Amino acid sequence: MRVILSGALNPLFEALPEYLASALRGLGHTVILFDHRAFLLPGRLRARIPLLDRLDRDRLNARLLGLVRRQRPEIVIVNQGMVLQGRTIEAIRNEGTRCVNWFSDFPAEFQKGLAVSPCYDAFFLGSSYAARRHREAGHRNAVWLPFGCDPRSHRPEEPGDRADSDLWSRRSTGAVSPEVVFVGSHYPERQILLRFLRGLPVGVWGPGWERAADDPHVAPMIRGGVLRPSMWRLLYARCRVAVNIHYGSFGPEYASGDLANTRVFEILACGAYQVVDRQGDVLRLFTEGQHLAAFSSGEELRAQVEKALRDDHLRESVARRGRAEVLARHTYEHRARRLLDPQATAKDAGLAAGDAVARPAPERGSGPEPRFGAGGGTR
Repeated sequence: MRVILSGALNPLFEALPEYLASALRGLGHTVILFDHRAFLLPGRLRARIPLLDRLDRDRLNARLLGLVRRQRPEIVIVNQGMVLQGRTIEAIRNEGTRCVNWFSDFPAEFQKGLAVSPCYDAFFLGSSYAARRHREAGHRNAVWLPFGCDPRSHRPEEPGDRADSDLWSRRSTGAVSPEVVFVGSHYPERQILLRFLRGLPVGVWGPGWERAADDPHVAPMIRGGVLRPSMWRLLYARCRVAVNIHYGSFGPEYASGDLANTRVFEILACGAYQVVDRQGDVLRLFTEGQHLAAFSSGEELRAQVEKALRDDHLRESVARRGRAEVLARHTYEHRARRLLDPQATAKDAGLAAGDAVARPAPERGSGPEPRFGAGGGTR
């Protein structure tokens, strides 16, 4: 099958579009990439002059339509791509090409997605909450499709893996590889929760953590900024515990979408023991205590990390089962098959049988009361 995949392509940072393209090619399809962020004009100029912004967007939309008319693909897959106009998608469908969108990010541009969704043959959403919102709006083409992992990129360390970056020098990290790792952007809720791990062998990487430089509990954990996937993959492969804290953790459902973020799948695929906050979609897809550990408070986060550091058998057995589960049901090849399935919207809004087992998550409020606790305040 000939596929046009439209995404925000970044040669310096592999992400979902690159992983999905690789999976589609692995399934034997021809993939033609289109970068829907390839504006001619810089963003600062477009933000100041609306006319130039509209002209540049129109140019991008015309380029995609022209590419479709030249290549005659059977399907166009768009990853988010709210720069692409509804009339462009409708024109592509009028050419006889099926159009689907994997609206993977939440809450970014959610209202725009809600408006343009009816233009697509199928609209896949990375959050079950977001898919439910679309269904409630009457969009019968809405389907839940979580993130996944790429087994070629997200894997345990193997002989011959290079690790000669400054990441591993004592000068830049203070330690060869910390026992407990967190990789992700700085958000206030993450900083608050990480305070509960003070005194433990924790390393933190990601953009924005300079904002926590004056936090006496978190500052000693900070090791660096943005990492290429090849480097954080080694961190996960070498650590004893990988901590995962979602954006909007313990906030209202509409803030986080209740989704399982990319790290849920990537950490498991790297063979690491994951400690993650209790998001609904995480518990619908994986079994707590079997595939990963979970927490609902700062105190429980620390208790779960300390328990894992003490118990090698627990840590290794859970990590092994977690990796087996994510490879069996949650790779980007599984997701690619779902995107290509013309009957996807006729099936249940959950994942198709054989693609993943969707388990009911506990109702909010039925488990331990989410809290930061006395030790997690701003003082």
